[in-house]
Amino acid sequence: MKHSAAAPYLEILATHEPFSEMSAADREDLLANAKVSYHGPRETLIAANSKANECWIVVSGRVRGERSDDKSIGALELTVGEMFPIGALLTARPVISHFFAEDEVFALRVPANDFLAAVDRSHTLADFCDRRLTYLLERSRKALQASYVAEGSAEQQLPRTLANLIRREPITTSVSSSTKEALFAMQSKAIGSIVVVDSDQKPVGIFTERDVIPRIVLAGANIDSPITTVATSPVATLPETATAVDAALLMAERGFRHVVVVDANGALKGVVSERDLFALQRHTLTGVSGAIGRANSVAQLAVCASDARQLARNLIAQGVESLTMTRFVSRLNDQIAQRLVSMAATYHGIRESDLCWIALGSEGRHEQTISTDQDNALIIADGAYHDANATNHDAIATFAKEVNDSLAQCGFPLCKGNIMASNPELALDARAWEARFVEWIDRGDPQSLLQANIFFDLRAIWGATQLARELQTRILQTAAFNQRFLKQLSDNALSTEPPLNWLGNLSATAEVNGKQVIDLKKFGVRPFVDAARVLALAHEVVATNTVERLQALAEKGKVQSNEVREWTDAFGFLQSLRLRAQEKNQVPDMPNAVAIDQLSPMDARILKECFRQARKLQQRLQADYP
Repeated sequence: MKHSAAAPYLEILATHEPFSEMSAADREDLLANAKVSYHGPRETLIAANSKANECWIVVSGRVRGERSDDKSIGALELTVGEMFPIGALLTARPVISHFFAEDEVFALRVPANDFLAAVDRSHTLADFCDRRLTYLLERSRKALQASYVAEGSAEQQLPRTLANLIRREPITTSVSSSTKEALFAMQSKAIGSIVVVDSDQKPVGIFTERDVIPRIVLAGANIDSPITTVATSPVATLPETATAVDAALLMAERGFRHVVVVDANGALKGVVSERDLFALQRHTLTGVSGAIGRANSVAQLAVCASDARQLARNLIAQGVESLTMTRFVSRLNDQIAQRLVSMAATYHGIRESDLCWIALGSEGRHEQTISTDQDNALIIADGAYHDANATNHDAIATFAKEVNDSLAQCGFPLCKGNIMASNPELALDARAWEARFVEWIDRGDPQSLLQANIFFDLRAIWGATQLARELQTRILQTAAFNQRFLKQLSDNALSTEPPLNWLGNLSATAEVNGKQVIDLKKFGVRPFVDAARVLALAHEVVATNTVERLQALAEKGKVQSNEVREWTDAFGFLQSLRLRAQEKNQVPDMPNAVAIDQLSPMDARILKECFRQARKLQQRLQADYP
């Protein structure tokens, strides 16, 4: 390599992805025949529609790529360590963009054959070229995890699959065994659970030490009876390829402490316990979930809410993927809200059939973060105000205010815009709600669009959930057939542009104490949320979660699956960065903001790409509603 013109630049490239992860030999082979070239400002490097003969690697300066069809949305900026035109080289197609030097540029130019040979030889380079944004996101998460471990935390990371969590051969009993035999086996093996299997070793039930008192002692069960009479059946299982996150979610949702793991044929592979998942973690998912279920007062639930937020902070520090993180937060918050609503309803004599408590906004989308206020409302069943056995209007109003106040005590601030169930304007029967939606759709003024953005993300939390489902079905049909409304909603979604300047660099959205900061909620997350909502309404997608909306659109053939992968990766990183900003309180009084000068080079690079993806999604929206 010492005679190669690229030799002096190896050290520079070795600090940038993906070159830093390639072996020294693979780097040298890639650059063995590379040429070094200098280019002045505005000089064309590759013309649009030309043949891709070389892979260019920027070693100093900035390169801009512009699509001929739309310069504002198709533009991208490339800096030190970045390559182009990768897509054209891999697919042997003409170059789509016009690439030129923004200022003085030095570049390495690798012959196409050498580049393609390096891709075949180096798994790291191939992986990067195939899924650039996903690759960078994984590297960012690994860096965060490494930093967390370096700080000496006692918390344990979540392993990737259940297969590597199984610590011993599973202890089983047959369907013909007695309860007494099963109990003896548990005692002799010092285990907390035993799996009941059939002749094919497929699990048909599970019995745990927690079942002994309620199912045997208090129930006066005959221990000589078959174990199947007291075991939990059917048993919830997960494949051995499932992640620890999947197991943790199942435990949180069902209140389990053990998850039965099966192989590809459905045969028992092992058992994973809560202790296996979070051996060193003070706050556990099932621990918090169980405490919520046992709580009998607002004060107790406030403690649970605090524990849930601490758990969220622990998982953020561990680098748990952000979309999973927000699912954790939202589901625990759901359980807190459900418990508060249930307690208040019992006290005020309100039946579940009387009404449906609905979540709106980020809670309705399952996208709540650590710092989140309330957005909720009520759908009241027909006759809940009138028949002799039902509650009256005043009782429902009092009940709703009590729940909102209780949620505030649990750390969910009252909504400044009064989007809460205690607002009489937001406690309506189904017909009145439908009329309200029709009014917003017909009017299409700024206030109506604002309301639509919040209320179209409704999701049932407690009570007569069919009221929410039926309302959602009707309003989706109404919205989908009103093209004027969808165009207005689209224009509103396009009004918030991702913060990239004309050079493609990060652009501050505010200045706080002399720091240039970006509001990640308004200018990062919101473009994805708003665009996904418009497309979902246009195609009657029932899902309210942003990622689920995009995935449903791909399943319907309305968008490309590869586009959805890029959009969801970008959305996930923005949520992750936002969660980290909230956890560190980086910008006082702006929990969703990040200071540009405090971003690592990796995060700054990924953030720019995420904003480019937001522009692409907006471009798609603009194409549908020009």
